[in-house]
Amino acid sequence: MLFRSQITRTGISLLLIYIGFIETSILNDELSSMILGVIGCMSLFVALIRICPLYSACGIDTNPQQQED
Repeated sequence: MLFRSQITRTGISLLLIYIGFIETSILNDELSSMILGVIGCMSLFVALIRICPLYSACGIDTNPQQQED
C-alpha cells in the first residue's frame, strides 16, 4: 500500500509540473501556472525522499510500522 501511495504522489506531482512548466496554455495564466509548477516540484521532492518536513515539524507520524502501542 505504501509503494502505491508513493507512485500516486509522484504521478500527480509530475502532472502538476507538466501543467505548470511545460503545457502552460492549459491555465492561460502565467502566475497560476508557475505556482502549480512549484507545488508540483515540492510534492515530487517530498514523494522522493518519503519524509514530509511539515509533518516532522508538527510531530505527526502516519507510518503504521513506527507507531508505538
